[in-house]
Amino acid sequence: MSLSSLTRFGLLLTGLLAAACSGLAHADGTIRLNFGVYSSNKPSAMVRVYRPILKELEKNMTQRLNRNVDIRMQIAKDYDQGISHLINGRVDFSKFGPASYIEAKRMNNDISILAVENVLNSKVFYGIIAVGEDSDITRISQLRGKSFAFGDEGSTIGRFLSQLELEQAGVRASDLHRYEYLGRHDKVGTAVGAGSFDAGALNEKTFKKLVDAGEPIRELARFPNVTKPWIARSGLDDEILQALRESLLEVKDQKTLAALKIDGFLEGGDEDYKVIRKAMDNNSIFFADREEELADSQAVQIDEPGLQAATAGDDDLGKVISVQQAGGLQQTDAGDQTQQLTLNITLPRSLFEANRRGHSLTINLKIPEDAIAD
Repeated sequence: MSLSSLTRFGLLLTGLLAAACSGLAHADGTIRLNFGVYSSNKPSAMVRVYRPILKELEKNMTQRLNRNVDIRMQIAKDYDQGISHLINGRVDFSKFGPASYIEAKRMNNDISILAVENVLNSKVFYGIIAVGEDSDITRISQLRGKSFAFGDEGSTIGRFLSQLELEQAGVRASDLHRYEYLGRHDKVGTAVGAGSFDAGALNEKTFKKLVDAGEPIRELARFPNVTKPWIARSGLDDEILQALRESLLEVKDQKTLAALKIDGFLEGGDEDYKVIRKAMDNNSIFFADREEELADSQAVQIDEPGLQAATAGDDDLGKVISVQQAGGLQQTDAGDQTQQLTLNITLPRSLFEANRRGHSLTINLKIPEDAIAD
């Protein structure tokens, strides 16, 4: 078992143990739940934002379950810790960005979406690729040879979707003069406005806020994203999970929603995040080196009939495997001459990238018995 598999197994085991103690009624009949979110501001500011909705959920769930419900808040320091808290059962439900949800789903397929945030009566909002106000760049393809500012390395808009947009326009990491991950969306916008980068990716809301404040940036392109999901850990009691889902969907208090900067909640599911999952699964293409890829595509054609047959079941594989055959006479210490045959097989790196996940590779080499010297 690989190290990553052991790590995931350990997290799942820890989660099962934690689940036995979390989300259960205590001696006084109170159901205590932990809500998780990763830090995007000072802890005191985070509490002011989320305390109102947690209080409303407590009230609505208490009515549905006929038991007191107490919800406490757990703030993670970053994306990775937030995912860990949900997977290992330290929290019972969380608010994630789409990319964090997909990563958590990979680690534990049994987590479930409670609801997704409603922004202007839609599950969709937009990311922006911005350039300086006076920039002469009018198309994404013109970013070749330029500098680019991304957000956090785990960000949906700040990394995965913006890198997909670049790649689809023919711009990869190796085509950029320079790129950096700056973390917050506002840092990306101000860096582009200051001329430190030719372009950068940030969410539409932050972009508009910066423009209204006088930041000298303009929109080069926009791309759709799915609003943030609220997610339940695996193993959460079905009755509690259903009460939590229904309570979220019925949140109507305008002050509560205004604090979250959303318009409510909508029903949602894993299928809503297919495009984002594709962007993450294919992200390695953005970092693929064009020269290596060209070398793979121009690999030596297989001349041996047996090897051609072995790769006939996979057209792509048959095109890119490189087989080189070398032979010659060598003299042994005893003065005898023997013929040596060397077969070098070079496999392209693309075979082992994420977009080939699920494929297996078997190499069978058969040597005739009469070809082996006694």
